[in-house]
Amino acid sequence: MHRIKGKEELETILRKRLSFDPKIEKKVREIISAVKKDGDSALFDLTEKYDGVRLKKLKVEEKEIKNASLSLNKSLKNGISIATKRIEEFHRKELPDDFVLKKRNSYVKKVFIPLETVGIYIPAGSAPLLSTVLMTVIPAKVAGVKRIILTSPPRKNGKIDPCILATASLCGVREIYKIGGAQAIAALALGTKSIPRVDKIIGPGNQYVTTAKRLLFGYVDIDLLAGPSEVLILADKSARPLFVETDLLAQSEHNGGLAILVTNSITLLKRVEKKIKSGYAILLKNKKEMIETANRIAPEHLQIMMEEPEKIARKIKNSGAIFLGNYSPTAIGDYLAGPSHTLPTGGSARFFSGLSALSFLKGFSVIRWEKGEIKKLGRIIEKLAKIEGLQQHAKSVKIRGEK
Repeated sequence: MHRIKGKEELETILRKRLSFDPKIEKKVREIISAVKKDGDSALFDLTEKYDGVRLKKLKVEEKEIKNASLSLNKSLKNGISIATKRIEEFHRKELPDDFVLKKRNSYVKKVFIPLETVGIYIPAGSAPLLSTVLMTVIPAKVAGVKRIILTSPPRKNGKIDPCILATASLCGVREIYKIGGAQAIAALALGTKSIPRVDKIIGPGNQYVTTAKRLLFGYVDIDLLAGPSEVLILADKSARPLFVETDLLAQSEHNGGLAILVTNSITLLKRVEKKIKSGYAILLKNKKEMIETANRIAPEHLQIMMEEPEKIARKIKNSGAIFLGNYSPTAIGDYLAGPSHTLPTGGSARFFSGLSALSFLKGFSVIRWEKGEIKKLGRIIEKLAKIEGLQQHAKSVKIRGEK
């Protein structure tokens, strides 16, 4: 591991997480323009160019989905079923209730409703990310989204990975398209003849996917701008060294993932440094400095392997998810704990939250005033409106108090 020796060096490392490649942005803009101009035709051409397969259809046929479901072994189906129940149970607790405030015969209330159409992007790199299907589709279903459209890049045989198809099917998704990369994001945001325009796009991806989401935000809502996965481990002498080492190595399985150990134990640090070659380590004097550093880094995953971890966690302000104690590795959050593993990276935990059922809801206010309320409070509104130079705003209230 590389030992970070000062704040300036840490800042340099953290800044790299936020960089955007102008060459990638230029290419993504070209892809978006092509999809906007030529629709499905551009999608077929771009799929051939980037995925090496010439498709005849973009939409996955029901027969292909059924065959993929049949190919799943019983043990894996059972595991998916257990994970589904735990994820559903957690996200149902997140759903907010409508509320109303009444004043005499007048009232204001807040109403929450689900988005109508959501696009979910599932990458297909070296392995099928079936856990990402669960962690994105299930919160949307719990929130009440009626139409969920899933896209994933095709393999060389022109088919989506069967594990992804089968998991999506088990989650109740029937509208699936063979399209990946920035072109998939563009299709979902702008709409084509085959692929409907969605209200929000969910799901991780490479730099091209993330750049497309950033450029198309406004045409469509997005979940967050996900970069390489991150784990920060806060550990003191009570941490199990083998657990620390394994969790740091687990992070290295993510392409470009960032793993940082922050500790006040020189004994632990020296042992881990001998075993781990990748990642970074920081040796600090005390818990206060460790907490301050964690909040500065604002990691996607924060593991607290220290004495009284709950007490430490109460002082953490910036993190995608926090894992407490020696027996709570990041991996349990990736698959089975319940909360979605779609979390903010690159320090964006300072202002982004992880994906939840709330991510698929929108809220609006409903307001009804009667004449008594207008007569009582109208003059305040008139005065404020006139200060802003909005005479007709003031008049619209005044005349109602007089009639």
